[in-house]
Amino acid sequence: MTPRPAIAILDVGFVKHPDLPARRVIACRDTTGRRVVPFRYGDPRSFAEHGTRTMLLAAGDGRGSGLVSPSPRARVVLMKVGQDHRVPRQAIVRAFRWLLARGAAYGIRVVLCPFGDDPERRGVRSEIPSLVRALDDRGVVVVAAAGWDPAGACVSPASSRHAIGVGGWDVEAKRPARGPRVGVIGGVLKPDLLAPAVPLHVPSLDGRSREKAGGTSFAASLVAGAALALVSKDPRLDREGVLARLAEAARRLPGQPPALGLRALLRLGIPVRRAD
Repeated sequence: MTPRPAIAILDVGFVKHPDLPARRVIACRDTTGRRVVPFRYGDPRSFAEHGTRTMLLAAGDGRGSGLVSPSPRARVVLMKVGQDHRVPRQAIVRAFRWLLARGAAYGIRVVLCPFGDDPERRGVRSEIPSLVRALDDRGVVVVAAAGWDPAGACVSPASSRHAIGVGGWDVEAKRPARGPRVGVIGGVLKPDLLAPAVPLHVPSLDGRSREKAGGTSFAASLVAGAALALVSKDPRLDREGVLARLAEAARRLPGQPPALGLRALLRLGIPVRRAD
């Protein structure tokens, strides 16, 4: 029997939260060492604010905060790939290899990467683009934040034609948020989509209130949750199918990627209720 579609969320750590009950967290893996090892959801050694935000924006049910994500009933795999603000390339590589080897057993159809790869160095080629392509070939939708480079470039894995790269939309100013330059990479306009990034209401870490935060990481989280919602409704969808449906519902902007707002998700039948 094929497992119900699940999402893998890669980040530097996570806090156990009322909006993501333990029964929906089907696996936790730490790839920061030489071997991929399990960890316990709620282990204080895996504490990180950033990963808690991304997991809740993608898959929180709003039980404590009242902020419902695009996939509030999702089965979730949490993958710790860094420490503090550092995500080493080899930790990402180990995570992607694990997903290729074990992801199908957990039903993983969407992978959220709210970060970028290390810069390329002469003579040192990253394995990440080929791993993203391998995941894409298996029907796994990789969603990546495009705004991590200080120089403003859209970096890997968001720059890959085999991933959905996400830039930010400024909700108040109603324009693209500060972030990566828009450009054609490998024959494809990147990033692929813009999504709400600043300012966003997010659940507080204790789950009792709401706070404001922002960034392309959070925009990518919303898109990843929407991607899982679409795949859950129609498991035949691959990355191209998911991107086509999201782009069709999004607003067209001259010289910019399509801008996916929360109303567009409602038009797709994804009932997001937020305080934005």
